[in-house]
Amino acid sequence: MAKVIQQTPETAVITAKIEDLRQSITLIGKDSRYAAGLWAGFVKGMAIGLFVSLLLAGLKYAPLVPSVT
Repeated sequence: MAKVIQQTPETAVITAKIEDLRQSITLIGKDSRYAAGLWAGFVKGMAIGLFVSLLLAGLKYAPLVPSVT
């Protein structure tokens, strides 16, 4: 169990500010990680969509291209 340490009001305020800053930094890190994952998923989805679109267009218009034999 954590030991309770008696603090003066000044040190209690400083300790509370440090803890608040630590929590804010952690929250910023979590938000940044979420945004990076969201962006990576968006880019991956766009790449897959472009690939499938080009593949389907190639399959549709392949018979129209004259062969070189």
